[in-house]
Amino acid sequence: MPYNLTGEQKSEIEQRYASIMSAFYDLKNISSAPKSNLIWMQSDQLYCVVASWVIDESRHVNFHSCNGLELHKIASYFAYWFVRLKPIQVLSVDGASEPRVVLVNEIFALHYICGILGIKLNIVASSKFYDEFIYMLRYRKFDAEPTFPMMRLLEISAKNGALSSY
Repeated sequence: MPYNLTGEQKSEIEQRYASIMSAFYDLKNISSAPKSNLIWMQSDQLYCVVASWVIDESRHVNFHSCNGLELHKIASYFAYWFVRLKPIQVLSVDGASEPRVVLVNEIFALHYICGILGIKLNIVASSKFYDEFIYMLRYRKFDAEPTFPMMRLLEISAKNGALSSY
């Protein structure tokens, strides 16, 4: 293990890793997700994502002397590391019949973010925000901290029905 982790961090990494893998296996059941039998999760890469995510959160909590993070901050750290390291790999696009398959990491990240924030995926997926957020994750350089307000706005807007008018 290349990280100097506490027992609590190791446990948190194991739990989050298992949660992400479970969500990945459910990806095929999501109607807006790309369909391909040749999409797989690189386990070593995913471990790096989750370890970096947990370590960043720990640094944030220690630096700000707080007891934990709000969900939108947790979602921001996840999005940053997942999209940066791209642990989902596509072995073949099957003749480009599914153009969204190249966005599989970004699509999965947004779906997982919805779970973190307790947002119903269909509310986000049916809004214009969905494609714009996927675009931002794929083509714009971002860091976790500056996206805190955006994640909070997503959380509030989805829970209060404001995304339906967007």
